[in-house]
Amino acid sequence: MTVQEFTQRLLAHMGVEDATVEVEEGETTLVKIQVAEEESGLLIGYHGECLTALQRVLYMAYSREDQNKKFLVNVNDYKERRTNQLQEMARSAAEKVLENGQPYGFSYLSASERLIVHEFIANTPEFAGLESYSTGDGQRRRLYIRPKEESDQELAA
Repeated sequence: MTVQEFTQRLLAHMGVEDATVEVEEGETTLVKIQVAEEESGLLIGYHGECLTALQRVLYMAYSREDQNKKFLVNVNDYKERRTNQLQEMARSAAEKVLENGQPYGFSYLSASERLIVHEFIANTPEFAGLESYSTGDGQRRRLYIRPKEESDQELAA
């Protein structure tokens, strides 16, 4: 059974009948799902937790064939919208840190969300004087943005 057929059947079992599923094979298999907006919450979940679960189900179903197979599930372009939202949150937090010099801590973010913020801070020239770091474990892991230590800034110059 193809990934597309499997995903369609899985969605039907979840009560989502009118979904469009596109699959792009590559190093990471991208599964794009388009559904009515009122059904998207069921598939996305809180901060994408259901998307992560769908990716895990696909991995479990197909990992016997290929242990290195990776999946990325996207519903109604949620990933792009969430990335933009996280980057705006990071920008706002970084601007506050630049203004007051005090570290800024985010509430819980998933590992993939923390990575988006870390990369945004590291790759935005106007925030070259800032750094992001994570601390804690599991659900208590938090991301912070703070001014770089003076010695770190001198090394970067």
